[in-house]
Amino acid sequence: MKRHEGTHPRQTRIVATIGLCPEPSYAQFLEKLTEAGADVLRINMSHCDADYTKERAILAWANRPVPSLSPPLVAIMADLQGPKSRIGKLPDEGLTLQESHTVLLVPDGVTVHCLPNPDGAQPLCIPLPQPLGQGVMTSLRRLMLAKPHLRPSVLFGDGDIVVEVESLEADHVRCVVVAPGHLGSRKGITIREIDLDLDPFPEKDQQDLLFCLAQGIDFVALSFVRTRADIERVRAFIQQHAKPADRDVRLIAKIETLAAIEHIDGILAVSDGIMVARGDLGLQLGVEEVPLVQKQLVVAARRHGKPVIVATQMLESMIANPSPTRAESTDVFNAIVDGGDAVMLSGETSVGTRPYQVVATMDRITRKAEAWMHDIHKRTPRTPLSMFEGDDAATHLHRINEAFSATAVQFAEHLPAKAIVCFTRTGRTPERLSRYRPSVPLLAFCGSARAARALLLYFGVHPVVMTGFDADREKLQRMVHAAREILYRQYGMSRGDAIVVTAGIDWPKGGTNALQVLIEDHALAAGSALQAGDVPWSTAIEFPGVS
Repeated sequence: MKRHEGTHPRQTRIVATIGLCPEPSYAQFLEKLTEAGADVLRINMSHCDADYTKERAILAWANRPVPSLSPPLVAIMADLQGPKSRIGKLPDEGLTLQESHTVLLVPDGVTVHCLPNPDGAQPLCIPLPQPLGQGVMTSLRRLMLAKPHLRPSVLFGDGDIVVEVESLEADHVRCVVVAPGHLGSRKGITIREIDLDLDPFPEKDQQDLLFCLAQGIDFVALSFVRTRADIERVRAFIQQHAKPADRDVRLIAKIETLAAIEHIDGILAVSDGIMVARGDLGLQLGVEEVPLVQKQLVVAARRHGKPVIVATQMLESMIANPSPTRAESTDVFNAIVDGGDAVMLSGETSVGTRPYQVVATMDRITRKAEAWMHDIHKRTPRTPLSMFEGDDAATHLHRINEAFSATAVQFAEHLPAKAIVCFTRTGRTPERLSRYRPSVPLLAFCGSARAARALLLYFGVHPVVMTGFDADREKLQRMVHAAREILYRQYGMSRGDAIVVTAGIDWPKGGTNALQVLIEDHALAAGSALQAGDVPWSTAIEFPGVS
C-alpha cells in the first residue's frame, strides 16, 4: 500500500527498478506499482535504447503536475551504467572452463602462443575489450608489484566461475581455473582486492545524464565511485552543460569499490546519499565481509545526515516465486533496523513475474520492522540531541538548526504527537529531521513538486506540494491551517491530537528557528464547520525563534 496508508504510515522508502512492462502501457504499469507501495522508480541506464523511448514514457508519467495539498506521485532515479567491466564476445556455444586448466585473459588486438593444457588442448582465451583490457593489465601490475606472492582471484558473472592469476605476462594474464563452469559472452569480470583502472564517467554516461537532466530527473546514481573527486566531476559537468532549472538534481554514490569504502567520509561530504551495492561489494570483498560493511556504511551515512539505500538481492527469490525466503525477509527487516532509509528491488520488479506482489511484500516487511522499532523507542526513550554533538567543525548556525531539529523529534515522540509538520523551500529542514529517525510521520510541505519529489528518499518524510508558499510569521499560520486538510484526510488526525510545527522565519534559507506544538481544537474537531477567521488550533508551546 502507499506510504501514508494503513494504521501507521510507512517511514521506510521502497525503490523499484523498472524493466519489462507487463501492462498495455507504462502508465498503467507504474500506476499499479505505486499503488502497491513504490516510492522511487529506478531506471537502469545500462539497458536504455538510443532513442530513450521507455525512459521518456516513465519520466512523462512521473512528472505530471501535482495539485496543491497533494503528495508527489513518485520520484525517478536514473542509475548510470559506469565503465563496462565485461569480457568480449565468445563463440556462440560459449566456453567450458575445466578445473585446473589454464585460461588466458587477452586484451583485444593481442595474439598469444603458449603451452597446451595437460590433456593436450590449447588454453582457452577470454577476450577483454578496450579500455577494459588495458585497465586489467595496469591494475594487476600495480597489485602484484605491491604483493608479489599474491595470486589474485578473477570472478566472472556473479562469482560462480573463478580463476586465479598464475602470472602476468607482457601482453596477457595467465590464469588457472579453480571454480569451473560454462562462460558466455559479455559476462562481468571482477578482480578481488583491486579496483580496475577505468574511467567512472564515460561518454555514454555523459550523454545519458544530459538526457535525464532535460527530462526532469530527481536522482542520479553514479556507478563505481572511488573518491569524492568522482562526484565533484559529475556535479561540475552538470553545472557546465545543464540549464539552470535542471541543475538541482540529487547525486547518489553507489558504494561498490574498495576505494569508495576507504574514502566514504569524503564521498558522503559531497554526495546527496549513497547506495550499498551489495552485489559488486560481495565480489570485491567476499560475501562474509558484506554484512559488516553494510552496517558501517549505514552508520557513516547517518553521521553525515545523508540517506542510504540498501540494494541487491533483497527479495531475489520472488523473481519466480510468490513469496520470499525467510532469510530474505530477515535481511530486509535488519536493513531497516540498522538505519537504512530505503530498500531497493532490482530484478524482482524489472523482470520478475509478480512485480506488484513483490512491492506489497516489501511494504509489509518494512511496516513490521518499523512497528518493532517504535515499540523499542517507547520502552527506551532516545536522546537524539546528543547523537551528533561531537561535530566540532559545525558552525554556530548549523548547531542551532540541528538543535531545533532534534528538539522537534524529542517533543513529537514524548507527547506523542500525531505528526511533525515543516514548511520548506529547499527540503533541508526535513532532511535534518529525518536524520533523527522520528517514529511519527514527518509532513514536509514544499513550495514545488521538484522539492517534494527529492524528499521521497528520506526515512519518515512525507512530502506534500503546497502552492502559494510563503513562510513569514503571519502567512505561516495560514499555511498551518491549510495543512489541516491533509492531516485529516490522509493521516487520521482527530480532536485532541498534537502536531509539532517547524519553520524558518527571518532566518537563512534552509534553516530552522521556529518551533510550535499545536493541539487540534476539540469543538472544531468534533465536526463544526470552519468559518472565515476561525483558528482550528490551540497553541500548547511556542518557540518563536530568533529574528
